[in-house]
Amino acid sequence: MRYGILVGMLIMGWIAGTALAEELASVNGTAVTTETFRKKVAELPPNSKDSINTPEGRREILDILIARELLYQEAVKRRLEKEKEVQAKMAEARRTVLVEAMMDRLLAAKIAGDALKNYYNSHRNEFREVRASHILVETEAEAKSFKTQLAAGSDFAELARRVSKDSRTGPAGGDLGYFTKARMIPEIAAAAFKLRVNQISDPIKTSYGYHLVIVTDLRDAKSFEELPTPILDEVKRAVLLEEIKTLRAANKVTVNTERLKQLR
Repeated sequence: MRYGILVGMLIMGWIAGTALAEELASVNGTAVTTETFRKKVAELPPNSKDSINTPEGRREILDILIARELLYQEAVKRRLEKEKEVQAKMAEARRTVLVEAMMDRLLAAKIAGDALKNYYNSHRNEFREVRASHILVETEAEAKSFKTQLAAGSDFAELARRVSKDSRTGPAGGDLGYFTKARMIPEIAAAAFKLRVNQISDPIKTSYGYHLVIVTDLRDAKSFEELPTPILDEVKRAVLLEEIKTLRAANKVTVNTERLKQLR
């Protein structure tokens, strides 16, 4: 009997010791655990994760978690969840969590089988990439004038560095890098994928102004097994959109077109 009690005490002590080891801090009896700490670290941008490898960095993360728990407890104490504005935000947060969970569930079902691969292989042409450069100007007249200069032999990259209004790409000769149709402004993508290498587009109007685009390289879509993460993510989004289309077709959805037009 004593042996059984002793074993029981040892087991309870081991459990208590384990719980204690997992507890990094306590706020009015509520534990801040190593699991909570690791989840917070996982949310950090990749370039900031190195900072937690120092005692100061780890303490800063822990202080943030303690502050959140203090604020949460104070909010409960003041019964903020009874306020209408807070209730509305909580309801919206609940909807967001459920929507994201449903998206994850739909994608998980597709990822588990060959659905992603089959979709990609049947839509492979949509995931071709082009590399292009552009010159952005304010007016169509400017764009036409600069196209005339390019037709006469002016260097596209040099002209982009000199006149393009795009402060990000201008200094690099207008280079937009490689992109698929889904990763570019629709008007530019529509034009770029019709051009041959070194062919210059007519002026393209977007909300930013007028663009001249030149394609500098074309590359075919890779095999599914070779897809880089950004393009694989595009495939997942495309498959998810197909699932949403299926849901929409199976449910009653009405749109008040006239009221939509009147929105300002």
